[in-house]
Amino acid sequence: MSDNTRNDATGGGIDPALWRGLTQPRLSRRQALGVAGGGLAAGIFLDAAAASGASLPNAKVGTPSWWKKQNLHHTVNFANWPLYIDTLKGKSLSLDHFTTTTKIKVNYFTVIDDNTSFYAKIRPSLAAQQYTGYDIVVMTNNNPPLGYLIELGWLIPLDHSMMTNFNKYAGPLVKNPAWDRGNKYTMAWQSGWTSVAYNSKQVKNPGDSVQLLFNKKYAGRIGMLSDPFELGSVGLLALGIEPATSTESEWSKAAKLLQKQKSDGLVAAYYDQSYIQHLKNGDVWVSQAYSGDIYQANLSNKYKDLVLMIPKEGLMMWTDNMCIPLYAQNPKDAMTLMDYYYSPVTQSVVEYYNDYICPVPGAKQQLLRPTGWNKGALSALKPEIGLPYSATANSPLVFPSGREQKLTKTYYQFKNQDEINAWTSLFLPIIQGA
Repeated sequence: MSDNTRNDATGGGIDPALWRGLTQPRLSRRQALGVAGGGLAAGIFLDAAAASGASLPNAKVGTPSWWKKQNLHHTVNFANWPLYIDTLKGKSLSLDHFTTTTKIKVNYFTVIDDNTSFYAKIRPSLAAQQYTGYDIVVMTNNNPPLGYLIELGWLIPLDHSMMTNFNKYAGPLVKNPAWDRGNKYTMAWQSGWTSVAYNSKQVKNPGDSVQLLFNKKYAGRIGMLSDPFELGSVGLLALGIEPATSTESEWSKAAKLLQKQKSDGLVAAYYDQSYIQHLKNGDVWVSQAYSGDIYQANLSNKYKDLVLMIPKEGLMMWTDNMCIPLYAQNPKDAMTLMDYYYSPVTQSVVEYYNDYICPVPGAKQQLLRPTGWNKGALSALKPEIGLPYSATANSPLVFPSGREQKLTKTYYQFKNQDEINAWTSLFLPIIQGA
């Protein structure tokens, strides 16, 4: 991405949704899972079922004694999503600093466009007990591929003795997460929210409830997401049901509510990423929304009227997680790099570029008062970002308060393919018009 592209995006010349921001690929990831990836996921899960009850291939890997035998090789191969790390003139300042201070060379690959297709890419190597080519991969919670990797024993348990920064600085939203208790296999890279947004010009008394999406007063002006996992989750929230602990019978109730919402003519359309443009245009007044789209829209004075609600029922939070694939050749180097990103000094540079929900709360103070190498890095990035550091530091969409943290909800963690099929059979027909 050129410097001009970044400046245009933040200044309103180009729609901010076109650059990575907080959420842009989020929809494509979930769509790939829920629609295009359905058949692939079904075939993959048969392997997990076959492995049930058998010894996992990594039974002796990742133990304290195994980790003690590992040595630094001074190289690490890191696979991540595009436009997801601080970048200036084609280079990452944080990765350069890491290499300078540790003498570990990082080969950084932006090869992940959605969880399912990337899993399909590395699966043959893992099944053949071979190196995938990557020592770190970034996978999303609530997507079956991360669960498959864990269930099949295809991730190396982390060396917690090397997680000094993580143990000291990681925030409560990413410690001991529902999808990986005890952070046995994962450390968060970045997170984001899915919630409800509205245009305050048209919606004068929105309240603080997801019921705004079901208000007949705004019939034909309500946008819903065309992602079955997001759609079903907000239906559960509207019924006062915790998505993470919901049952199939409760999914049916949520589907019934969402079908009625549609039948009553409340829904303008089920949108992909384009919902944000409809909110901006004013033909949609209320919509399910990704926190980053609203954050980026607010950067332009033209769209200050778009507001992200913090519903009393809660906000759905997704997290992209760093993990080490089995047969990685440089696991100790990988652990060194993963923990490096939990330094508040380092994370302040990443957040200034990304504006995601930060996994390191202490990075806020480093944005307000830099104390280390980040002084020079932030200063170098500022002309490209075009915003004061305080804009990132003071955003509740990047550094949520205690209230937002308490209201954060996790997605249902599917236990098997039958559950995935049950969910999609309920919510996909609503989106597709059946």
